Amino acid sequence: MAAPVIPIIKKVVVTVLTDKRLRKILLGIVLGVLFIILMPIIALLGIFSGDIDLNVDRLYEQLYDQQAKMEVVAQEIEDEMLDAGFTQTQVEEAQTLYVFALHDEGEKDGFVLRLVGCFETDQTDEELVQKVNTEFGKDIKTEDFQNAVQELRDTQVSDE
Repeated sequence: MAAPVIPIIKKVVVTVLTDKRLRKILLGIVLGVLFIILMPIIALLGIFSGDIDLNVDRLYEQLYDQQAKMEVVAQEIEDEMLDAGFTQTQVEEAQTLYVFALHDEGEKDGFVLRLVGCFETDQTDEELVQKVNTEFGKDIKTEDFQNAVQELRDTQVSDE
């Protein structure tokens, strides 16, 4: 019974990751839910501690700033990958790696060029993941990467 749910979830995740509008909508929903859950807890903590200085506008500002930064990095990845002659699927694979595993590296100098340098025209997933793990000191599993990008690849095959 649980098996049919996994492909559906995977398809939804890949669809959201590849569509900028859907990413914004999903982020808004997640932020709204977090806000609804966290606000009562913060209010209770403030009441019991006696002092609370809650700046909701600043919280939203920080969350939207983070989203904007991630979108800028994703666009930089796309520009660099296309300039280097990689396919749109490889661009989306790089963006998926960034969102799922390398988002903490995104603001570091040279990140995009380091990520693009991990890609080659005819490389296996194992080779790519090994290069990314070596370059960024991560422990990404090839199977996890393949699961994350499988829907991208299936979409490309169906478009051809």
